[in-house]
Amino acid sequence: MPISSNYDRSLRIALQKTDAFQNSRRLRKKVEMLFAHTKQHFRFTRLKLRGLAGAAEEFLLVATIQNLRRLIRLRPPDIPRPCGT
Repeated sequence: MPISSNYDRSLRIALQKTDAFQNSRRLRKKVEMLFAHTKQHFRFTRLKLRGLAGAAEEFLLVATIQNLRRLIRLRPPDIPRPCGT
């Protein structure tokens, strides 16, 4: 048993040093931050709708809120109009 666990541990350490793992970790961190923000600010700690379809609909609504907030933040600033028009 110890030989297998040492092998598994060394394999995990070797995989953590790859570029693919680092990229995956960076992307996963972004997603996890969105979930944390959703849980804190929108009180999305527990699903209110029952069943798999209800959970999917509720998650879709929360994801839509996140995307709308992102669109508002990324929109270009208003361009002031000339006074003559």
